[in-house]
Order: sequence, then C-alpha cells, then structure tokens
Amino acid sequence: MSPTQQHGDDAVHHANWSKYNFMYYVKGAAAGGICCSVTHAALCPVDVVKTRIQLDPAKYSKGLIGSGRQIVAAEGVGALASGLGATAAGYFVQGWFKFGGVEFFKVNFAKQLGERRAWDNRTSIYLASSAMAEFIADLFLCPLEAIRIKSVADPAFPKGVAGGISHVVSTQGVAGLYAGLGPILFKQVPYTMAKFAVQGKAAE
Repeated sequence: MSPTQQHGDDAVHHANWSKYNFMYYVKGAAAGGICCSVTHAALCPVDVVKTRIQLDPAKYSKGLIGSGRQIVAAEGVGALASGLGATAAGYFVQGWFKFGGVEFFKVNFAKQLGERRAWDNRTSIYLASSAMAEFIADLFLCPLEAIRIKSVADPAFPKGVAGGISHVVSTQGVAGLYAGLGPILFKQVPYTMAKFAVQGKAAE
C-alpha cells in the first residue's frame, strides 16, 4: 500500500518509506509491463480486424467475426497476427513506464508534501502521477504502435519490429514514428488518470 493509501493518525505519521526502494519500482514496472504485453498480445487478432474495419469499412463490412473470416480467407490465418511483435513490445514498454512511473511519482509526491498533506490531497496525487507516467509511457509506445498499424494496414510492410522501424525512418524520418502521438495521448492519458483515481479510491 502506498503512502497515499494509508489512513488513520498512526499511518499518516509513521509511513515506512524504506520499503519504497529501487526494487519496489522495478517490481511494479515489471508487473505492469508483463500484464500489458500479455493482454494486448492475446487480443492482437481483434486489433487486426478492428484496424482493417477502420481503414476500409466498405471492404470489411461484415462485423468482427465476418471480417475476421474474410481476412483469413484472403491472406491466411497468419494475417491475424500482423503486428504481434510490435504489440507485445510496445505494450510491455508502455506498461513498464506506466505502472512503474505511477508508483515513482506517487511516492515522491507524498514525500514532498508530507504524509498528512499527501493523504488530504491523495486524489490530486493519483491524477497527477498517472498523467505524468502515461505521458512518458506513450512516448515509448507511439513508435511501436505506428509499426503495428502499418503492419496491419499493408501486408507488404516489412515484417518484424526492427525492419518496420528502419523502413519508416528511411521513408518518413523519425517524425513518421510519432505521427499518431496526439491521438494516443488524448486517448490514453484521461483513461489512465481515471483508472488510477478509481483504483486508489477502491483501495481505501
């Protein structure tokens, strides 16, 4: 339990700061990275179909299942794994910085404010910590998400994360890897802020 989730006079004045060491943050980051990577990778086929529908709704107009069958019939079942490497890698890095970052910022805000003020302002700490962590995480996610989308949209796009990044940089420059940063931030930051604020309240 983080210091912002401790309550009562004894807890407020006697938080055990020593447990918030380097390994505490590494464990939180690793858990977040693994969970985000596994869950997003498992849903890769759904993401492939969804992206194809968004890119060409006239062609893929049969819903999730029907469009999935259409892709398999035209390109083989392997097409449903398009962008799998970029998805797994991207969301591992995102989860690492998001969950590790939230804990880092949350604990350090609490230290700076003092335990009583941190408890009184815990919701603001949840919101600020999650927004900062998600912003950093999305800077690492965006290039890999760009590769995932291009892999799904174009079957001829180079396979593999390294090949995809090299191709985009050589044809569009580094800026091509961050073309979708704005929409990602507008989607992910509010979602993450709400998620951790609700989680913090639920933990109380």
